[in-house]
Amino acid sequence: MRAELIDQHIAAMTAASTNLLRQMQDEGLDYTLNVRPTDTATMHVSVRDLTPDIENRIRRCLLGTGMQVAVSEA
Repeated sequence: MRAELIDQHIAAMTAASTNLLRQMQDEGLDYTLNVRPTDTATMHVSVRDLTPDIENRIRRCLLGTGMQVAVSEA
């Protein structure tokens, strides 16, 4: 894949995932999103004060993006 397409994919998936998580962010979710150029199939979500309930909500929220979701404690 061409480098500019990788950059566009990362930007699009980050924007889409941010929009999908907006309600949780409004509820106080403190997180960062990261799609790595070497692994564009995985959305990495780092969450401060991660709980199993929050992890499940994030996974359900991002289920339809077509990406793998890796959730970890920030």
